[in-house]
Amino acid sequence: MIKLYCLYLLLLISIVSLSPVKATSASYQPGDVIPLYYNKLFSLKNPFAISVNSLDFICPLTQTRERSVLVFDQDLNGDRWIPSDYNIHFLKDQECRLLCEKSWQVEDTIKIEELIDNDYQVELELDGLPGATVSYTNEAPEHNYKIGYPLGFKKNDGYYINNHLVFQFLINTKNEIIGFEVYPDSILSTEDCIKRTVDYNHQKVTNRRTQVSFTYSVQWKKVIFDDGKIPTQRWQAYFRRSNLTRHTLAYTNGFFVTLILSILLVFVFLKTRNSSFLNSNSSDDKDKDLRVFEDGVDDFIGWKLISRDVFRRPVYGGILTPLVGSGIQLAVVFIGMLLWYHMGWFHPMQPRSFIRFFVLFYLIGSVPGGYYSARLYKVFRGKSWVLNGTLTAAMAPCVLFSTLILFSMLAWTQHSSLAISFGGWLSLFSLWLFVLFPLTLVGAYFGERSDPIEYPSRTTQLPRPLPELKWYQSDLIRTVLCGLIPFTVIFLQWHELLTLRFITGGDYSHVDDTHFFAMSLFYITTVSELSILFTFLKLCTENHLWWWSSFACGASSSLYLFSYGVFLIFTRSPFALTASSMTLSGCCLFLLRLFMECFLIAIGSGSCGFISSYLFIRKMYSTRKAD
Repeated sequence: MIKLYCLYLLLLISIVSLSPVKATSASYQPGDVIPLYYNKLFSLKNPFAISVNSLDFICPLTQTRERSVLVFDQDLNGDRWIPSDYNIHFLKDQECRLLCEKSWQVEDTIKIEELIDNDYQVELELDGLPGATVSYTNEAPEHNYKIGYPLGFKKNDGYYINNHLVFQFLINTKNEIIGFEVYPDSILSTEDCIKRTVDYNHQKVTNRRTQVSFTYSVQWKKVIFDDGKIPTQRWQAYFRRSNLTRHTLAYTNGFFVTLILSILLVFVFLKTRNSSFLNSNSSDDKDKDLRVFEDGVDDFIGWKLISRDVFRRPVYGGILTPLVGSGIQLAVVFIGMLLWYHMGWFHPMQPRSFIRFFVLFYLIGSVPGGYYSARLYKVFRGKSWVLNGTLTAAMAPCVLFSTLILFSMLAWTQHSSLAISFGGWLSLFSLWLFVLFPLTLVGAYFGERSDPIEYPSRTTQLPRPLPELKWYQSDLIRTVLCGLIPFTVIFLQWHELLTLRFITGGDYSHVDDTHFFAMSLFYITTVSELSILFTFLKLCTENHLWWWSSFACGASSSLYLFSYGVFLIFTRSPFALTASSMTLSGCCLFLLRLFMECFLIAIGSGSCGFISSYLFIRKMYSTRKAD
């Protein structure tokens, strides 16, 4: 089994290493040809990306699409790598090179006008960097990039196509490409490109057959000094600088919330540790403790009375164990990607790189996920560890696959490149069937063979009757309150992320690994402490059904994250504010993507709340047993 697992790990690492994702610049010699790829067309008003090879008005494509090893890592972002005929030589400037001359039909002009009205941007890619236009704003006067360049523009009720592109490549002192700038322009003929005047004619989109020339120029610029305006590191200019005031508020908010909860948790721990344990074999002690409870002298006596019921297996425990196992898988993903990002082994802003490493660590985490799921399932006296391992491997992927099917069907109806291709579905299913599923069963096998977990107290045959609770002690109220506080901790970061994605057209936001680690630590600590506190309060009411409620308390913050995302989508996103036939489809597309993200957060934070509550209860009752 161990040898088989090692072989699987080597296979996963080889998949990642063979994939054409570049976190750093490749080495080129002067004069080397560098391939420039068409990627896609995306809009600031319409979320449906379009593949370049589906357009007839551009220069004919002489080469076919290049696919990555996994395929679906491109499909999920709508990427379609198609080599272009742009002739780019390293460190060689070029001026007004003709790419092609294209004859336009009436249908082409109608399509172009529709794309320009929807602010479609063309995304190119070279050496792993997306082409971008330089933007300067009052808030950010530095050298900032906007991904892609506009297909055209509208002026005086006329439409014009950007048929001339000036490529400017930034290189550092090591001859590494650190920037890919595109300056689009519209010219009527190649003569206007060579002999440029102050006032020249633009290429207008007319409703008749016409001949259009596509040209380009190439410039290379070496960046030597860092003056704060021009970047000297790869990806530096693609980041939108985060608001320092917002970060300071986030740190302050997270610190004080975590501090207050930590003080409450210490109080609870000291309260349970210093109080005497209820001796069920002594009627005098029992009557004495009951009198104390009835007199209200000790409000925390209830958890002692259910020591023989607190570890009773829950209802639908066979569903809880796969969820916890999936949460452990996501914990491996979080720790692994944070470590690799800190070591500089991948860059999260490279979309395919992020998906690739997410899948890699999720597959690696299937072994510990299956192991701990099987151990918990064994505590619940489950009959079939194979069934539990199968559910652990299939529960979360089935929800994600079902959402992706709806996502792809919606994109397919709009002829968008976001629809996952047949090769993408085949690679997804193959990874699950031949890698994820066997690795989960390997972990479940070792979990089944491990020693059973011993509890501090034995469980009686008959369960203790549940007490009548007041309305504010219900699980629904506790869950709603428990999810609100962690949401306030990461609200500012969640708002910034959604704003960049849904409102400003998908700009990259600079997230330092230290800041990301600190805010994640605040969030995880808050979820864990709140789950422990609310679980303890529930036990104090003599309610021993804490298993599912601890998971729900941890996962409830995802409901607030999803609700706030829905609020932003329908109130502030550009495509939701425009009246078009694609408005509803675009909102549904983003809702499906938002649901997948919040679903993963719910599983991860719910498992965090359950595990922390589980460890605390074991410690609490083991201390009482020792006393």
